[in-house]
Amino acid sequence: MLKEGCWFCKIVGIVAIIGALNWGLVGLAQFNLVDHFFGAGSMTSRVIYDIVGLSGLALLASFFMTCPNCQRR
Repeated sequence: MLKEGCWFCKIVGIVAIIGALNWGLVGLAQFNLVDHFFGAGSMTSRVIYDIVGLSGLALLASFFMTCPNCQRR
């Protein structure tokens, strides 16, 4: 998806990877990078978590259907 995908698929993949790395930090080191930079429970943190969540949903959808943008190539 990332290597051959369209710009949307690449952005979704990158955001999901960054989110996964943040959760890895939370699990391994009990350190939340998003909360550290933007404040725990702040509106910016919530927006970032929403974007990461939507990216995860888009990746989940990519298992069942093809991206219309990538299909045009």
